[in-house]
Amino acid sequence: MGDPRWVLAVDHGTSTTTGATADVDPADGWTRVAAVRVDGDATVPSVVLSRTDGTVLAGRPALDAAHADPQAAVLRGRSYLAAATGGPDDPLLATWPRPTTAVNVATALVARVLQAEAGRRGTPPAVLTLLHPASWTDPDTGPAALLVAGRSALGAIADGGDVELALLAAPEAAAIRLGGSGPVVVADLGGGGTEVALVDREAPDPATTTATLRAGVPARTVDVGAESLDDALTQLVLDRAPAALAERIRFSSDVEAHRAWFWLRRGVHDAKTRLGTEGSVDVDVPVLAPEHPAPGVVRLTHADLGPMFAPALEQVGAAVVGLLDDADAGRPPLLVRGGVAALPGIRDWLAARTGCALAGADDPGATAPNGQVCGAAAWAAGRAGLGG
Repeated sequence: MGDPRWVLAVDHGTSTTTGATADVDPADGWTRVAAVRVDGDATVPSVVLSRTDGTVLAGRPALDAAHADPQAAVLRGRSYLAAATGGPDDPLLATWPRPTTAVNVATALVARVLQAEAGRRGTPPAVLTLLHPASWTDPDTGPAALLVAGRSALGAIADGGDVELALLAAPEAAAIRLGGSGPVVVADLGGGGTEVALVDREAPDPATTTATLRAGVPARTVDVGAESLDDALTQLVLDRAPAALAERIRFSSDVEAHRAWFWLRRGVHDAKTRLGTEGSVDVDVPVLAPEHPAPGVVRLTHADLGPMFAPALEQVGAAVVGLLDDADAGRPPLLVRGGVAALPGIRDWLAARTGCALAGADDPGATAPNGQVCGAAAWAAGRAGLGG
């Protein structure tokens, strides 16, 4: 029989939340890592919505409900978590229909993943590991708030109070998933921004990699991410939409205009994903009477992305070079991950700009959306002694 225990890792990101498990396969005794699927998908939209009846929706149900009631939804809560403490003085992100803080949002999303997997297995995990940016170095703010959220989420499942709760820096988790040994620089082009960190890897045996942030080399952050690109593309679509419609969406505070903006921005987000493979996409322009009483579209192409994103990408390249030069670290392999990194040519351009060889070029899992959370699950398995 294999070890009946299992561990769970959750990465609460700005745009999406992912989870992964590790346990021992009873057939061969090997520790297996797998992505958690919630509502049939391995990524959970980082959206939380509260209703007046006290119901809290998280993930895909919250996103679907937000199309009809966008003012009740909270998005991008992770960026506020960095400065939160988890205490009573944390600022409110929303007050209607019920008070909401960044810790509330993180709790709901972690609990969504936790409840899905614990419900499927019928037991709590032995360890719950939560990922955080390497730039969260003050233990009394972001990490403290994340621990409060994790403990609150564990309170929502049976026997959750006995679960060990641990934190792990996201670049370390990404390096563990990559495997191998030696230094690697991790550039994570996430939803809220980009973080660049230098990580040292060791391989005690062929099946195990440990990773540690390079001491004395603080991570660098750049205000370049998927959410800011979505904002810029949405503004470009409005520039090409009928002027009266664009003016109302940009400057009006009425509910219908806000709902139209929400629909438009979600459409841009989905179109950006297709744009990476299709070359051009049509974005639906929302119907909003009387300014825009009939459906319409605006076309986006690869040519639109270049002038818009090139200066931002240069900032990322400069951050990588600056970090490595200051650390006198030479040019180790470069692991480029995150949603923006999936756009055509991004990884190759950064490799050429920095002089670093691309890491994980032959391993799509290392750069996949759930790559680093799978690394965290493997780390948690070692912490719990699974397979040992």
